[in-house]
Amino acid sequence: MNQIEIFNSPEFGSIRVIEENGKYLFCGADVAKSLGYKDTVNALKTHCREDGVAFYHLTDNLGRKQKAKFISEGNLYRLIVHSKLPSAERFEKWVFDEVLPTIRKHGAYLTKEKLWEVATSPEALLKLCSDLLAEREENVSLRIANAQLEGKAAFYDLFIALEHSTNLRTTAKELAVPERRFVQFLLEKRFVYRTASGNVLPYAKPANEGLFCVKDYRNHGHTGSYTLITPQGKLYFAQLREMILLVS
Repeated sequence: MNQIEIFNSPEFGSIRVIEENGKYLFCGADVAKSLGYKDTVNALKTHCREDGVAFYHLTDNLGRKQKAKFISEGNLYRLIVHSKLPSAERFEKWVFDEVLPTIRKHGAYLTKEKLWEVATSPEALLKLCSDLLAEREENVSLRIANAQLEGKAAFYDLFIALEHSTNLRTTAKELAVPERRFVQFLLEKRFVYRTASGNVLPYAKPANEGLFCVKDYRNHGHTGSYTLITPQGKLYFAQLREMILLVS
C-alpha cells in the first residue's frame, strides 16, 4: 500500500492509513477524534512520541493541500490507553482485529491496480497465492531475529535506565501493546502459565534468565504471589513487539 487508504466504521468514523517502508501510519487527527479527544492537536503532542510521527500532505474537500501528522502503531496505542472514551476498547479491537489485518503485507488487502492485475492475469494470481503461502510458512526464528535487530536500538534508551520492575499491565503500556495480546503472547510462548486461582506466574527457565521476578504479598491475612517484568525482560519483549501485535 503506497497511497493513503480510508477505513470507515459506523461507530468511529474514518481513519486514513498509509504504508511507509513496511510500517503502517495512521492520521493522528482521525485517531484522536475517534477516541473522543476534544483537543486533537494537544492529544498528539502530549501522548505521542516524536520518533513515531511523520508528516504527509493531504488534500481537503476544497482542494487545498494541508500538512497532516501520521502516527505509528505504538503512538496509536498510546492514544487508546489515555483515552477516557468508554468505547476505546472497541476502537482498539476494530483497528487491531479488522483494519491492520486487511493491510498486512501479503494479506487480504489489494489495491485497485493489484486487484485488476490478479483478475486479468493467472500468473499474477498464482504469484499472490505463492506469496501468501510463503508468508504463512515463514520461519519464526527469522521473525525474532528481525525484531531484535529492528527494535534493539529504538527501545534500549527507553528501558535500560529503568531500575524497577513493573507488572504485566504497566509493562504492556510501556511497550505500547494491548495488555490482552501481551498476556496471551506470554502464555502461548510458554514464558508464563496461569494457576488454578488465575494468577500468572513465570516458568522457571525465563525467570532464571532474569526476564521476570515474583513477589509475595500479604493482605488482610491472605497471602499470594504476583509477577513482575524486570528491566532486562522489558528490553527483551520490546524486541518482540511486532510479534506480540500479531497475536489474535
